[in-house]
Amino acid sequence: MTSPIQERYTVSPYLTFVIVHAMLFGIDFLFASVKPVLIAGQDAWMSVLLCSLGIHIVIAMMYRVLNRHRTDLMSIHIRLFGRWIGLMFNLAFAVYFLFVTVYHVRLFIEVIQVWVFPDLKTWPLAAVVLLIAYYIISCGFRVIVGIGMFSLLNTVLFATIFSMVPFFHFNNLLPAMSHSPEDILSAAKELTISYMGIEMLLFCYPFIKTPEKSQTWAHAGTLSMTLLYVMEVIFGVITFKPRQLAHEIWPGLTKYGFIQFPFVERFEFIGASATVLRLFPVIGLCVWVASRIMKFTFAVRQMTVLPFLLGLVFIAVCLIPNRIGVDAVQSWIRLSGIGVIFVYVPALFLFDTLRAKVIKTK
Repeated sequence: MTSPIQERYTVSPYLTFVIVHAMLFGIDFLFASVKPVLIAGQDAWMSVLLCSLGIHIVIAMMYRVLNRHRTDLMSIHIRLFGRWIGLMFNLAFAVYFLFVTVYHVRLFIEVIQVWVFPDLKTWPLAAVVLLIAYYIISCGFRVIVGIGMFSLLNTVLFATIFSMVPFFHFNNLLPAMSHSPEDILSAAKELTISYMGIEMLLFCYPFIKTPEKSQTWAHAGTLSMTLLYVMEVIFGVITFKPRQLAHEIWPGLTKYGFIQFPFVERFEFIGASATVLRLFPVIGLCVWVASRIMKFTFAVRQMTVLPFLLGLVFIAVCLIPNRIGVDAVQSWIRLSGIGVIFVYVPALFLFDTLRAKVIKTK
């Protein structure tokens, strides 16, 4: 079992908002609107609300389990399934978070290669990013959460989209309610990858002061991202026609090309470079969890295993050559995220609830 966390290593409950916001406001936000809009068109905003409702329910399930056991998922696995099966589940989550790290690092490098430096090789930027990530993670959980505060600055950058009002075509929002429930559900499924990251709460729980009070902030963080996703989908509809959006990979950056200031000629360069503020909180938290799982499983120091894990991430990132490889990793991540969020967490909640009732009746 994990030992009690000293208070000096914990964060206040309101910072749960930052953790959730930073995990959900990743680089994949830049293309989150493409597939939902192609499937559900102008009704895609309904898919966002439907997916968000499911996420709020999953968060409530997670906190019911966490509040009952007052520890993180690593120890809960051991309690519920025994040592060996529990350790296997823990290692599966470590692999999952490492793949999420690989996915986000490669996405960031692709953004820089496409929008800023087309001739840049993958490995030098990957090495620099992971060296910075090593420094951040080695400073501890509180510093990682502090870095997550910088992701909120991207919300300010997102607000510049309102300068595009002259280019909006509001008639694209009509006719409303013209798509079938199947299309709306399919679009909501595609949006699941955008909400991946809430499972991080299962491992951060012991590092939050009075963690039972953090549930409200977790819901608030999810709600804030829901509003951003609704706005992004609506902006995608009123800015692009469906046949145009079908050929866009990064509509979130393409729209920056419409923004013009007297002192900035290519604003999309700023938008592309600013994605680094979204990158480090995600990879920091993911690798921190993976290294903590290794510490828990193999009784090694977290700082000892950290370079090894970052080395694996570096090799994996360099092995993804192009957009086809990125799409393959994205498909695996989407299926894994759906399985973790909408299958495993509800199953764990039901199993733990039934187990508690059986124990209570004895």
